[in-house]
Amino acid sequence: MGFATLMIKATRLCNLRCAYCHDWRTGRDQVMRFPVLAHMTAKALVDPAHSRVDFAWHGGETTLLPLSFYEKALQLQARFRRPGQQIVNGIQTNGTRLTPAWVEFFAANEFRVGVSIDGPPEVHDSVRVDARGRPTFERAMAGIRLLREHGVSHSVLMVIDEQALKVGPERIFDFFVDNAIHHFAFLAVQPDNVPDALPGSHVEPYVSPGDMNRFLIGLYDRWMEHGDRRILIRELLSLERRLRHEPGGICTLGGDCLGQNYLVEPNGEVAHCDFFQGDDRYTFGNIVSDDFTTIRRSQAMAALKDEEAVSLSNMASCPDFAVCRGWCPHERYLALRHDPEHRSSCCGLRPLIKHIRERQAAIVRN
Repeated sequence: MGFATLMIKATRLCNLRCAYCHDWRTGRDQVMRFPVLAHMTAKALVDPAHSRVDFAWHGGETTLLPLSFYEKALQLQARFRRPGQQIVNGIQTNGTRLTPAWVEFFAANEFRVGVSIDGPPEVHDSVRVDARGRPTFERAMAGIRLLREHGVSHSVLMVIDEQALKVGPERIFDFFVDNAIHHFAFLAVQPDNVPDALPGSHVEPYVSPGDMNRFLIGLYDRWMEHGDRRILIRELLSLERRLRHEPGGICTLGGDCLGQNYLVEPNGEVAHCDFFQGDDRYTFGNIVSDDFTTIRRSQAMAALKDEEAVSLSNMASCPDFAVCRGWCPHERYLALRHDPEHRSSCCGLRPLIKHIRERQAAIVRN
């Protein structure tokens, strides 16, 4: 039995205008209507291949929808859940609109909560502004404090762009620790997809795998020097687990996300992940008219799986392939088009894996 992760764009509307973001929309039809929500929930849960379904609620900004939307979602999940089936709900928010009612709902229903904060205020407020151009750092931190006051477990996601690289991993690590944020993750800034871009084409904003490796290596060293293992850094902890031959616990190290990770748009359109928007090859159908069995068996899915199999085969001889499992397909998608240093024989994570392995070996020796 398998699982499915649904990244659900419950709304594309957003109260922020982050400089690097291409997820928000305006206008009509940017909110998921109940029929779409019902079709998606029912078809995900009745599918015999799905012993576990993760409902990852994304935006836009998820809290622009009323609480009643998510209450209906939970009612639908209870209606269609099969005996023994596991359901996980997670929500990503910019934190600026959280209220006691929201966090009490998260606590009562065991939601996993992620808050988007781009590090210290000099970085955050330069890129994460509201629709009127005002800074949002203090409002996001107020949301964090509210989650703490109500005992809601949460993590923070930071986007790494050129400015964050200049600030450096030590300052960013110390900011999180000084603010008692002990569970955080990082995502390299993503440019718009250009499917027909020639290899090595310049694009902005883009942080190459090499630059991201150097950032994470510096972050790992600062983490090790600090010494508090209660601090959880998603990407680094996941690689440590993979080096111990344990599950990484992160989709980018899963090695087989096609047919398991789905993006569902407000209108019901289903695609692979949300990183590939703008490339029609990664769109499979609509959940109102199609079910997940049909999507898994579609020609579009088969073509992508064949393409991915070739890509993974090219990396199979890499000494670290068992650790990275080819890494994130979208990182390779971008590197193929925009990173002059990209080689098809390596996913791009080797320098980081090598550094973590050597530091762990040194700990064992000592």
